[in-house]
Amino acid sequence: MIKKIDIAGIRLDNYTVREAILNLEREMSDQGFHTVEEVNTDTLMLAASDETVRTALKSLNHTVIAESGILEAVGASSYQRRNEIEHHDFFYELMRRIERGKKGIYLIGDSRERMDAIADRIEGLYPDCVLVGSAMLEGWEGTVDAVVNDINAATPDVVLSVLSSPGQEIFLMENRDKLSANLWYGMGTVELEAKEKGIVGFFRKLIRMHRLEKQIHNYESQLQ
Repeated sequence: MIKKIDIAGIRLDNYTVREAILNLEREMSDQGFHTVEEVNTDTLMLAASDETVRTALKSLNHTVIAESGILEAVGASSYQRRNEIEHHDFFYELMRRIERGKKGIYLIGDSRERMDAIADRIEGLYPDCVLVGSAMLEGWEGTVDAVVNDINAATPDVVLSVLSSPGQEIFLMENRDKLSANLWYGMGTVELEAKEKGIVGFFRKLIRMHRLEKQIHNYESQLQ
């Protein structure tokens, strides 16, 4: 299985969930700041026109492919990887490891509904995970420094971001040197519910995959 794939100049990890978690745990054994983000088609499309998003994706220590269509667009799909992606195995396995280590989580987002849903999911499935704080960013003016200060005061091990792009990438790029946490987990807008089924779900997936294939083709044409 190909461990790294290139999508229009952005290199993404294609490790199995077990391999990805082991790689992350090895790095997190030190006290540095480490970054991992789940990357979906929308973020990749945005990276084509937004330099901050593109730079942020390239600067990540680890990436997690969040849609099986990304692998299908480059002909690197397999049953195991499709199954892991569609069932969000990375999120659940990482939360299990965080719970086992009784690590503190600080949650940030731009939608109260989504933040509450993620918090409820974590507290329901992983009761020993410690949610040490949360902040909802509704616009950036005058709020970011206060949020960063609150994060650091709460001394979390993990900052879990459910911010939408490009806000997620802007926040990371502007504040990564200020955050004292051990891990940044950019979950973004990835939904943990079951995948869309039926003819509507099929066509939506097909459209997204074709958009990504077109972006890859345009990027390769520019290199020629």
